[in-house]
Amino acid sequence: SCSGIWQPVWLEAVGATFVESFSIVPDPDRSRVLIEATVNGADRDLTLNVEAFANGKSVGKDSAPATWRDNRLVVDLSEKKLWEVGKPFLYDLKFTLARGSAKVDEVASYFGLRKVSIEGRAILINDRRVFQRTILDQGFYPDGVWTAPTDEALKRDIELSMAAGYNGARLHQKVFEPRFLYWADKLGYLVWGEFPNWGYDYRPENYANVLNEWVEILERDRNHPAIIGWCPFNETPAAAGEIQRIVARETKAIDPTRPVLE
Repeated sequence: SCSGIWQPVWLEAVGATFVESFSIVPDPDRSRVLIEATVNGADRDLTLNVEAFANGKSVGKDSAPATWRDNRLVVDLSEKKLWEVGKPFLYDLKFTLARGSAKVDEVASYFGLRKVSIEGRAILINDRRVFQRTILDQGFYPDGVWTAPTDEALKRDIELSMAAGYNGARLHQKVFEPRFLYWADKLGYLVWGEFPNWGYDYRPENYANVLNEWVEILERDRNHPAIIGWCPFNETPAAAGEIQRIVARETKAIDPTRPVLE
């Protein structure tokens, strides 16, 4: 068993009202991206603007009156560049919360234009069958156990895997850090997101803790194009059936764009 802080921790100053979170759903069939954002704060008469960029060039934008929830925006893209295995393209994305010409908050992000679908027994990326030659990656480091020594070490893990002929990984029994997912996005490396299995005995009184933590993981990582599926359980006994079904239903409700291993 291991414990302690093993991923980056930081404090970020924000104003009285700010962009708290957002969900990005790419729609390559229609050359657009669907966004739902949450604004935290009580300030009124604000506008939420979002703009997409391809290689520094503005390729689409949208805006809407800002409310604390359900800020839905649709960015139609004038240039369609797909995120594909080994050939990724990432659009830059900028959110601006403003009152008139005065900027209240700004957030920079990115997205990949790709979709995941299933055809029979095949998983398709952008309507193309992709054979997933994936490695089981538990994210261990000789000098830090589950803590990578540097950002370069995270990137190097993916590069070594790709050099060995793999196009992705099952990120096994560990919630990987966002910087690893960033490099997977950047390098076009497919990954399946998992949840740790810590030997809990599947009693109903523990269901809420399991579900709450899994929802946090989904909401944090769902915007990474490299993640093409979720695997919240591993080698579970029959006693896990009820919580497996609960977690699977919740996962599909939060993220209907990816398959879930139940």
